[in-house]
Amino acid sequence: MSKQDITFPSKYDKTLLIPIDRTRERQNLNIEWKDSAFYGIDKWTCYEFSWLNLKGKPINKILYISYPSNTPFFVESKSLKLYLFSLNNEKFSSEDEIVQLIKNDLEELIQGPLTLELTNNAKILSPDFHSIDSLHVNIPKSVDVDSRFLKIRDKEVSAELKTSLFRSLCPVTSQPDWADIFIKYEGKEVDEESLLSYLISYRNHQAFHEQCVEKIFIDLLSVCELSSLVIQANFLRRGGIEINPIR
Repeated sequence: MSKQDITFPSKYDKTLLIPIDRTRERQNLNIEWKDSAFYGIDKWTCYEFSWLNLKGKPINKILYISYPSNTPFFVESKSLKLYLFSLNNEKFSSEDEIVQLIKNDLEELIQGPLTLELTNNAKILSPDFHSIDSLHVNIPKSVDVDSRFLKIRDKEVSAELKTSLFRSLCPVTSQPDWADIFIKYEGKEVDEESLLSYLISYRNHQAFHEQCVEKIFIDLLSVCELSSLVIQANFLRRGGIEINPIR
């Protein structure tokens, strides 16, 4: 195996941050953006967050980042990881100082308001919904994402469903991204086998986390007769960062 050099930033560098324009993928989904299109939040949990106090002692915390889905841009996850790494050897006089620096940098990038929080313990972000993982489904090997999987029944229900079988692919690295998907809805009953088949069809679909959740949201609204809908994705930690888009 050949040796590969991997360079990590040794000093603070906000130019490491890469913005992703939300507009292009929303155009592909026929979303004409306006404030009332849907409400959403992008939540990030950064576990491997550390900096130095003025005496050079490391301070380790969990960093929570959240911002609304109507910002023109969202941050690319690998660039955020490298940006946070660039703060590891920087000295700060207080938590407020480093929080304000990150807030300023990220708000400049996403062009919108952002909330930050430092904690010592992880929060529980997984709703206690009914799992559909045990259902028997037959998925064609070469299937791509197809909303025609979705079927409804002539019955009004209120449901809270989840699956841990979701996988998509990173559009930058093609690495797999695993997630628990939580769906809460009211309206015509969505056939659970068809819903699981639809969600599994993302297995080789290349898209950012936020884009996957918005496509699921739009497809369910377009195909199913729903009066209310909430979708949350808890993507598994990669590079010390978990991403939890909610729409």
